Amino acid sequence: MATQKGPEEHLVCFDDSGNPATSQIRSVVHNKPLQVWHGITNIWIMNSRREILCTHRSTLVSGNPGKWQTYVGGHMRSGCNFIQTAVRELSEELGLSIPEKNFTVFEEGSRDDTKHVYKNYIVLLDMSPSSLDFTDGEMADARWFSFEGYQKSREKDPDNWCNSTSYEQYDKILEMLKS
Repeated sequence: MATQKGPEEHLVCFDDSGNPATSQIRSVVHNKPLQVWHGITNIWIMNSRREILCTHRSTLVSGNPGKWQTYVGGHMRSGCNFIQTAVRELSEELGLSIPEKNFTVFEEGSRDDTKHVYKNYIVLLDMSPSSLDFTDGEMADARWFSFEGYQKSREKDPDNWCNSTSYEQYDKILEMLKS
């Protein structure tokens, strides 16, 4: 059965202690002020040259149109877990078919300001951005950035970016990729 996407899509939710709770529709979860904890996943794609694959969001999307980002990700739909969501998001947004075993968790936790319960993953992948497939329309472009190049671009024009990667996150990712 296909899962509905959009305001009526059911998302995995959690109680205040982080335990699974009854799923809610997206429009309820995102109703302000935010009160419903819900699951998301983010995926950083790195290559063997220690570069980050940054993606450019389509100007047609409602969230952060036309902005660059250092990771992709999305909400956990009802009936899915974090790793299934990560695999689905890479497939939908970039046309990549990556096995679960290629994902490494490097952060997990919760953010009170967004009511997100999250798992962040790294995928090591050497490929050309021209091989990506943006058929779902959320992304319009992608390119590899050195961490320094990304930092310079973000400092020069922060309004062109919608998420960030800290030095601490980048160092943690590199350490994890060594093992």
